[in-house]
Amino acid sequence: MNHKEGGFTLLEIMLVLTVFIACFGAVLIPILNVTNEMNEQQFFNKLERDLFEAQSYAILNNVHVMVNFYESGQHKYTISTYEYPRYIIVERDIPAYFIPVKGSMMDIMFQKTGMTNRFGTVYFKSEEKRIKLIFLIGRGRFYFLEE
Repeated sequence: MNHKEGGFTLLEIMLVLTVFIACFGAVLIPILNVTNEMNEQQFFNKLERDLFEAQSYAILNNVHVMVNFYESGQHKYTISTYEYPRYIIVERDIPAYFIPVKGSMMDIMFQKTGMTNRFGTVYFKSEEKRIKLIFLIGRGRFYFLEE
């Protein structure tokens, strides 16, 4: 019994599928790293905009505005007015891969003039890198620094 139908054997098909999956997987690994990097960059852009909004809100409404990081052990930051009754302006989650660092400044207040009440550093530490949010003395300026 000699069958010659010109098809492929199961072994040949499995070999081709294995090579295809290996090539496809090799392409996906860098894409996942790029995605994580973009999500991280998006978080810091959003945080920067929120801090500028808090500063503007303090100046325009002539109130003190408080920014709290990792309040009560939660992975979020909140921006609210300091005066009673407290009005929450922004509340956002901090990505879970950032680890709270001891010695990090947990809160800062924008005064009615837009200046901060103190200076210091908020640390955002992940497995690969550490990013500092540095508040400068006077004038309410801040910037991010990657280590």
